Amino acid sequence: MAFSEEHEEQHALFDEQPFKKRKKRHKGSKSQKKKRSQVKASIADILPIRDMTDDGAFQLQGDSGYMDMMQLQSKDIYSPSMDETEYDIMVMAKFFQSYASNIKIVSMNFPVDMQRQLDAVDRKIKRNTSPLYERFLLKKRNELAFLEQHRTNREFYLYMYASSIKQLSEYRNNCQRYLGQISPLLPLTEEKKLDLLYKLYNQNSKLEKRG
Repeated sequence: MAFSEEHEEQHALFDEQPFKKRKKRHKGSKSQKKKRSQVKASIADILPIRDMTDDGAFQLQGDSGYMDMMQLQSKDIYSPSMDETEYDIMVMAKFFQSYASNIKIVSMNFPVDMQRQLDAVDRKIKRNTSPLYERFLLKKRNELAFLEQHRTNREFYLYMYASSIKQLSEYRNNCQRYLGQISPLLPLTEEKKLDLLYKLYNQNSKLEKRG
């Protein structure tokens, strides 16, 4: 008797009728799916940047305000004494406590610029008359070309945001005043800023030239 009860339960488990009803309800739910969102027409609709101002800042889309960037000059963090390190930490902490607007620090890898060294070696090769010295110069040039092709520098940039151009200028001066005590802020050319944006949104790409 116990065997027959289990047999009846097995029939109930494999009953096709509930499965057909569920399948029918599932088909009906497909028609209720939402339509896909429309794809943006161009990359300009995706990027938050609208235009570049006359002083080299960037106007953001909509009412998001303005943005500018400067390079943080990196420093050796291992050789300074403990007092110098604690002072740098204190200045950075005070800066972040007093700076109320949006800000971020971005680190990016850029190709090593060896063009000046390559030009100097090329001039020596042209003036050289010794075959032995020429072998040394050619070897040196190959080393420099390898570094430029396969090595990168880690650089750090400060991104500042403001609601107006005037406010952005004030924020820029404040950052230079406070951070300049431990890490000087270097201005960037317009070409370098465009390189930064291109690299930021195309991180797997390699820049052909630098600003």
